[in-house]
Amino acid sequence: MAFRWSAASSELSCPVCQDTFKDPVLLNCSHSFCQACVREWWRTKRTRECPVCKTVSSTNSPPRNLVLKNLCEAFLLEVESGVVCRLHTERLKLYCEDHRTPVCVVCRDSTSHRNHRFTPVNEAAELRRNGLQKRLMPLRAKVKLFREVKATWEKTEGEIKNQSQRTEETIREEFDVLRRFLLQEETARIAALKEEEELKTQMMRNKIAVVSGQINFMESTIKSIEGGLNDEDTSFLLKVDAITKEVQRPLPDDPEQVTGALIDVGKHLGNMSFDVWIKMKDIVSYTPVIMNPNTANDELHLSEGLTAVRWGPKQPLAVTPERMKQHRSVLGCEGFSSGSHSWDVYVGDNTVWALGVIAQETQMKGDILSGLWMVRFCFGKFTAFSPSHRVSVLPPMEWLHRVRVHLDWDRGKLSFSDPDTNTIIHTFTHTFTDRLFPYINTWNDHPLKIIPLKLSLIVTRRLESWKKIILIQ
Repeated sequence: MAFRWSAASSELSCPVCQDTFKDPVLLNCSHSFCQACVREWWRTKRTRECPVCKTVSSTNSPPRNLVLKNLCEAFLLEVESGVVCRLHTERLKLYCEDHRTPVCVVCRDSTSHRNHRFTPVNEAAELRRNGLQKRLMPLRAKVKLFREVKATWEKTEGEIKNQSQRTEETIREEFDVLRRFLLQEETARIAALKEEEELKTQMMRNKIAVVSGQINFMESTIKSIEGGLNDEDTSFLLKVDAITKEVQRPLPDDPEQVTGALIDVGKHLGNMSFDVWIKMKDIVSYTPVIMNPNTANDELHLSEGLTAVRWGPKQPLAVTPERMKQHRSVLGCEGFSSGSHSWDVYVGDNTVWALGVIAQETQMKGDILSGLWMVRFCFGKFTAFSPSHRVSVLPPMEWLHRVRVHLDWDRGKLSFSDPDTNTIIHTFTHTFTDRLFPYINTWNDHPLKIIPLKLSLIVTRRLESWKKIILIQ
């Protein structure tokens, strides 16, 4: 705790210069003077007499008065720190409510503070401290929120790296088969993956850096406020307005969740072989729907090619806005907002599954039931679900191993059928307005698989030129 001066300032004044003692010395007569003052007095008088009592000193080098010197230095420190009034050298014991500043008892009676309201400095400091303490609470809460978001983004950054590594491994495995023909294609795809990894990693690092800066700024503000709160009352009151202005600065907005931060694995792995199948037609396949791992529920496990999914133990996946949390489901990478599209799903011995489409806006908002059309199979029983008809029990039918989903977006039809018998399971009719994504749901460890389409190539010769036609069946 700082030293508190309580003696009258006149007791610390040199009788010669009338100022606070500087390097005081003690004469035989017990009077003290500044060393420079007494020497100048002796030089002028040409005798070593005391300026007060005229007693002649027995020595030309009187001893230093260290106790008085320490008291004077402590007094000057209090004056400099604002604890003592600079005008009247009295302790600042009162707080002027009108001028919002500490004052001494002499200031209180001066014309500049006439008819003002005064409070003891300890009471005023306690009141202002309580006010600042209340303002610290939302700031601390904001820092906590930012730290949680930062931790999530740091986890996302790590997941980006893991995804990139896993994707690279899968790419290399497939390109091992095509190495002699497709070395240039492999290099290009790896480069694209690395570029996306670098861009998205840098994006996350930039966002982390921004939120770290905001955290540092807010923590610096907290530290400044807490430092002021721990000051002596008068010093605190001298700073409190500046501290209050600092804490009243608008807090930064909450960080927004990052959509699309993860690696677009579907772009790198989906239909990869099909893109180059003209050169390697016999060893490639094309799957009409590629599952998006960034949307997969954390209890779903996707195959390396992103064409099969099964239920399994919960995985520590990065939390992203696009991930399906309410249902054990995964969405297709590509959405449809026009045209006719179909895909076959091998359900095999899976006893609990659901297939359909979901609106993009519905997925982003998390209100899944408001934009989901699906047919569900659960232990031998078929049901249909849509926003307008929540649950409809369908007529029983024989066990099936494949299901064809056909979406005619333009005509507003979504049908489910057994491609082996051409039997219709159910048909929805609706005027679609949103982009629709394939929806796959399973509660079973038997995988659901998107069946690849059969490809064929017909080469015809016309006018000395070759024409290649790709047929997808």
